[in-house]
Amino acid sequence: MTSQDGLLSENDVKSELSHAFIYALAVNGGYTYQPGPRLDRISVDAMITSGERSKPQIDVQLKATASPKIYEDGLHFRLGAKTYDHLRELPRRNPIILVVLELPKNRNDWLDCDGEGLTMRRRAWWLSLAGYPEISTKSKTVTLPQSQLLTPDSLNDLMSKAQEWGPSSRSL
Repeated sequence: MTSQDGLLSENDVKSELSHAFIYALAVNGGYTYQPGPRLDRISVDAMITSGERSKPQIDVQLKATASPKIYEDGLHFRLGAKTYDHLRELPRRNPIILVVLELPKNRNDWLDCDGEGLTMRRRAWWLSLAGYPEISTKSKTVTLPQSQLLTPDSLNDLMSKAQEWGPSSRSL
């Protein structure tokens, strides 16, 4: 199906697939997933919460790209200044991470459904920008390291670190 066949633009589809990806990881790990405020004014697209006694939560800013710029040091992704500033702000009640879903270039390869199951292709990367320096430009390219792919194990690790988060915390 092309974007002309449906109601959603290609960017809308990317956004919804990024929600589906993080939702699947969260619930698979036993966490709750909640979409962020309908009007995104603070760069929080979703929240992942643990059932632990202290109920740690990670706020998430979701992005997606079908034209990734991947280099030896990781995925390079350009953020607008407003989003960058929201993601670097400290102190924060909860840690916040940027999650970038990498999709194949060809839209027909993003998703496959057959008798064996539903497959979403590529991967997601994560980055905490807490405490990053201020910028005076309209945008900033950040690097999401190769070591920071968002997987069930890395999400569990992030949730464990979120349990230790406090007002003086600087980063996950």
